[in-house]
Amino acid sequence: MIIHALQILRQELNSFLNTFGNDPSDDVQLGNISQLDIPEQGEASTLKNKVIISLINIREEKTLKNGPFSRRNDTTLKTEYFSPPVFLNLYLLISTSQNSYVNGLIFLSRIVTFFQAKNVFTHENTAPITSTSDVPLTERMDEFKIILDLHSPSFEELNHIWGTLGGKQLPSVLYVARLIEVKRFVEPETRGVIEEIEINSKLIS
Repeated sequence: MIIHALQILRQELNSFLNTFGNDPSDDVQLGNISQLDIPEQGEASTLKNKVIISLINIREEKTLKNGPFSRRNDTTLKTEYFSPPVFLNLYLLISTSQNSYVNGLIFLSRIVTFFQAKNVFTHENTAPITSTSDVPLTERMDEFKIILDLHSPSFEELNHIWGTLGGKQLPSVLYVARLIEVKRFVEPETRGVIEEIEINSKLIS
């Protein structure tokens, strides 16, 4: 679910950036920005001169934690018990590793412009990802709703973020992708529906 959500955002942002006449190759990559300065190792060569989406934190959406854990099946007339899904907020650092600092700021402005105009992504208003091989079948979401909110960390928080990622700060913006639903299909446990309650009482004299 997480990789599917990030690939959706990557493809949508990349399609928008290509409208400015850029090379149709991928300008946007999913990657660990801390690997950028490692010479000829790991992902470093694929992150140069790109827009990089890095997942830096995950938090559970507490307001949706107490969801229902049972439902009545009107066909079998039984109650089904299941574990409610987990809803996650993904903290996404979007950085520009352009050779020119000015070009990096231009890309940054375009990124903010794109998510200002479209910050809600659903299965109804978003094209399916073109490379399904990047997302295992078990990780794909038939239905989804991803809400992007701009997050403004303090100077101290920003210092901690880039210190953890290697210390070299790049033009970047931080977004929170909200309500990523994570659930695994398990055959629900079924029990008979309680239709009436009988109380036996005994008087004590």
